[in-house]
Amino acid sequence: MDGNKDEALKCLRIGKDALEAGDRARALKFVSKARRLDPNLPVDDLLSAIERETRQSGTPAGGANEEASKASDHPSVRHRVPSSGSSASSSSSSAAYTEEQVSIVMQIKKKKDYYEILGLEKSCTVEDVRKAYRKLSLKVHPDKNKAPGAEEAFKAVSKAFQCLSNEENRKKYDLVGSDEPVYERHTATRRANGFNGFYEGDVDAEEIFRNFFFGGMPQATTQFRGFAFGPGMGARMGNNDSGGFNVRALVQLLPVLIILLLNFLPSSEPIYAFSKSYPYDYRFVTPKGVNYFVKSTRFEQDYPPSSHERVAFEARVEREYFSLLTQHCRQELQRLQWGFIRETPHCDMLKRFEGVA
Repeated sequence: MDGNKDEALKCLRIGKDALEAGDRARALKFVSKARRLDPNLPVDDLLSAIERETRQSGTPAGGANEEASKASDHPSVRHRVPSSGSSASSSSSSAAYTEEQVSIVMQIKKKKDYYEILGLEKSCTVEDVRKAYRKLSLKVHPDKNKAPGAEEAFKAVSKAFQCLSNEENRKKYDLVGSDEPVYERHTATRRANGFNGFYEGDVDAEEIFRNFFFGGMPQATTQFRGFAFGPGMGARMGNNDSGGFNVRALVQLLPVLIILLLNFLPSSEPIYAFSKSYPYDYRFVTPKGVNYFVKSTRFEQDYPPSSHERVAFEARVEREYFSLLTQHCRQELQRLQWGFIRETPHCDMLKRFEGVA
């Protein structure tokens, strides 16, 4: 109600100013609106004076009189239009992204050249590529940026980083040219061999992001569609057709050969596990309270309690447990800093373990 009174006083002031300026129609309109907003406002004498002056001057004021009569007949009916400021604030509050995030996504999607996507020159170093990826990937990651097209922009940034962070792939990209994406060129002659340029297949942007921030990005080789680019691969690609075919055939057969060799190697399963799962069904506890599980009851025969072997074994279990907690805690602190998570359970477990130690 206080807001209506303030608005009514404002309309009354505008109406008086219009009356002084000689605009009786405008004055009648705003004074009538003031009474409509606040029926207790003493404006009847002013309205009568405006109407009397309007009739004496001969100016048609049917529309204004009709509005005034409607206002007197229905003083409780109010038609309120929200201001542009309130609508803008409500829309901005409901939006889950900012204009800056939308602008970044649009800029990345407009660019095709990998150097332009990362905002780098061709003379940049690998460290410059990594810094640019670190900065951009955090800005357009779908978990942080909810703007339309953020996922496509995130994939473009990851694809550019994956190419330019590898020396061999970057040389090939620079040789082919940067006016258009590399994977759109020279596809006709290589399609039959199953190799359609550098990045024809979809790139797992999330895996690149996890490897970069949590596991380290391998730089020696980069694999796409089952075909590995490693040191010296560029020279082999320049050989005649028969030589290139032999290399590709060998690479394709390599996983099969590895599987066959593994079948003939002796099994090297771990002696224990930190969680209960078949066949690790038997639970033991170290002196510092670390639970571990082994396969069979013969464990106590091989490692008798209080023996030197048992003490050394459980000390190794505790060291590995501490190492795993430290690694997971470091990852949780990074994700907490970026706002991906709010709790750090492994860090809490690490504190409890260090307290016991």
